[in-house]
Amino acid sequence: MLRDLDVNHLTVGMYVAELDRPWLETPFTLQGFYIRAPGDIERLGRYCRFVRVDPRRYDIRLANAARAVQGDARSVGGGQRRVGAVAGPEPDPGFDRHTYDDTGEIEQELPTARAAIVDSGMLFQSIWDDFAGRRRVSMTAIAEAVDPLVESILRNKDALVTLLRVRQANRNVHDHCIAMAIWAGLLGRQLGLPPEKVRTLALGCSLVDIGKIRLPREVLERPGPLAEAEYALVQGHVQHSLDMLDELGDVPVAVRDIVRWHHERMDGSGYPDGIAGRAIPMFARIAGVVDAYDAMVGPRSFGAVRSSFEALVELQDRTPAEYQPELVERFARAIGLFPNGSLVELSSGEIGIVSSQNTGARLRPRVMVVLDRDLLPLDRTVIIDLTTADVAALRITRELPAGSHGIDAAEYFL
Repeated sequence: MLRDLDVNHLTVGMYVAELDRPWLETPFTLQGFYIRAPGDIERLGRYCRFVRVDPRRYDIRLANAARAVQGDARSVGGGQRRVGAVAGPEPDPGFDRHTYDDTGEIEQELPTARAAIVDSGMLFQSIWDDFAGRRRVSMTAIAEAVDPLVESILRNKDALVTLLRVRQANRNVHDHCIAMAIWAGLLGRQLGLPPEKVRTLALGCSLVDIGKIRLPREVLERPGPLAEAEYALVQGHVQHSLDMLDELGDVPVAVRDIVRWHHERMDGSGYPDGIAGRAIPMFARIAGVVDAYDAMVGPRSFGAVRSSFEALVELQDRTPAEYQPELVERFARAIGLFPNGSLVELSSGEIGIVSSQNTGARLRPRVMVVLDRDLLPLDRTVIIDLTTADVAALRITRELPAGSHGIDAAEYFL
């Protein structure tokens, strides 16, 4: 049913199922994707002459949205972009990109990252308790909890992500602050933000949900859909958070913007103000992406926990309507399609834990094999680099839920 098509004949709404070259030789995050904006066609043209599309998966909603955007752009004239239109090829940081050293080994950073995540956890627990008791909290104390996480990410992008992934099943409520700081810091690094901007971004993202501490616990922990009135109550956590920032004093404007607008969406369907597109500050757009991802992969009171791969697919499916496509793609590149600490099944039937990423080969990380093909524990763990020639036929077939086969990935890293 697949149809060969020249890249120049692609239109928004089509589903690209195959390329005229191996996927791993391209920067495209997922193997198979919808054309969501003209920029997708332009990027495909840089790498391919022909692609194969699946006519059965044509998305008329994307096509109609693209035509509406083009019509609005023509109506305002001068090439101006309407509010709510999909952002351009770069997330317009407004400053020179910073280059980070990616040559450091994860093993060297793991001990420091381990100490950082433990210390930050204790600090955030104390901060959360102070917020709950309506005791005064200072921005200095919050920065002291966030800065060690950022410093670790700036030195090595993989160590903290690995530790965060293996801690997911046993997270406390304040661990969302830590997770948000780590995911945001990682994406900021991937975007080439200068270190001081990464710090501000991580600081703001760590605070996005502090207002939930003033909501009824029974609503937050409800194991099912919320009633309309309850959902409105939850939306009110944004204003609670802003009120708590006012009590802190000396809060950077960028931090306040993140907290206020991290639930806004590119098409204007978010809250509290219904702003859209580039009217949403870039740091708030980033916060929206990482907040949605963490909500999907972390412990939840309602709905199944998604694997990282499933969460990335859902984020991509919700672009460009809700999230800026370039930010979702950069985030996927930053964490890898199978992030460090993920439990995976290999085509050999063996079970392993992703230990580190291979730049440029997103589907072929290094994997620590812990169970043989008969699902029996190995006498010693073996690390396999899936990019090496002697295991060229070996591949990851799927990501497994945390704890599958009785494996606690934390035992191998903590």
